[in-house]
Amino acid sequence: MSRDSGSRTVTTRFVWLPHGSAAGWLLLHRTVTDPATGLGTDEFWRSERISPEAVASGAFQDSAPEWHRIVTGGPVPFLLWPFFLAAVTDRELPAVREQLLRSPIRPIADIGAEVDGSAGSPAVAAPRVVLAGDPFGPAPGDLDLGDGWDVARLDREGRREALLTAVRGRIRHAGVPAPRKGDRQVWINRFLARPGPPPRSALAEVLAREPVRRAVAGLLAAPQDEAGRRTVAAELREHGWSMVAQPLRLRGDEPALGFLGRLVLFCGEEGAAHHVATLPACAETLRRHAGLTAALARHLCPLDPAPGDAGPARDRLREALRALPPEWAESYPGAPGLAPPAWDEVTTLTHDEAAPAGGGLPRRPVEISHVELVDSNGRHSWRIDLSVPTGPRTDADR
Repeated sequence: MSRDSGSRTVTTRFVWLPHGSAAGWLLLHRTVTDPATGLGTDEFWRSERISPEAVASGAFQDSAPEWHRIVTGGPVPFLLWPFFLAAVTDRELPAVREQLLRSPIRPIADIGAEVDGSAGSPAVAAPRVVLAGDPFGPAPGDLDLGDGWDVARLDREGRREALLTAVRGRIRHAGVPAPRKGDRQVWINRFLARPGPPPRSALAEVLAREPVRRAVAGLLAAPQDEAGRRTVAAELREHGWSMVAQPLRLRGDEPALGFLGRLVLFCGEEGAAHHVATLPACAETLRRHAGLTAALARHLCPLDPAPGDAGPARDRLREALRALPPEWAESYPGAPGLAPPAWDEVTTLTHDEAAPAGGGLPRRPVEISHVELVDSNGRHSWRIDLSVPTGPRTDADR
């Protein structure tokens, strides 16, 4: 716990948490460590939603007394200048964690110091500033540090994982309930192309359009929402693509449920390209883990992926999911972040089934048990059951 008296080691990390391309939050993560015990306390502050330019011009006002109290370990409930910055409450911690799971962070700087408060006013020894060289942050010449400061270059590796670990620790310490065992399930949203004449625009081009991305962003915020699925399907029809929502529910021991729940799959016809729409942090995970996009498409894009099947496509997907970081383990029923996903955060990756990389597995054959006919408005008009002997159809067959 921060205090005004006694010796302590204080490290304050300045991080930019983006929300789309034009806004985001400045997040401060301070660790105050007692040198006698080695135990540390993590505390967080966040700004209101601001522009990157506001951070670049105002985040390092070292003349402000409140900023000085933050970097020396003093209690600071909020700052009013150069922009509003408030301490993150226990109730807000899950929203901060969700935002970290959506967007890769941009470390700006670390400020560290040994502080001795035994004489009343804190005395600072060995002050150190570590800069990321980010355009949103300052250069050494921009800081009026005075004498005795050591300036170094910040290593970005592992920073997001360390920040997630610190937030998760605070959530656990605050007693925020974890998901119950019965909550370990996830809805994977899939949209399957209906047979018909080829649309005028390629699906990849349609998925890049702003109205479609806005609809997808709404579904990513609430993956169990049937109205959100209808909105996505309607928007696709406006752009020439007839696709039907076929969500798939997985539960139990499936790995990385939190990762799967943050995906929306758009599945083409046999031999066509499949697309995975998601938010930036998941997209980065897909890029880092070779073959994961292909494994998702091969197991989840057939009409009936048969979750209970222990076939090679399912095994390959589960193997790829087990390699993901532990932050994706918790299920994702839809959780509010600091703000709903921005439309320009929606990122789409493509797997072309016609050109599998690395000699991938062939698509699993699908056993069709019935055929449903629909009219142009999507209403069911006829159902043919292929599992019973052929005979005269009656009204009960409709």
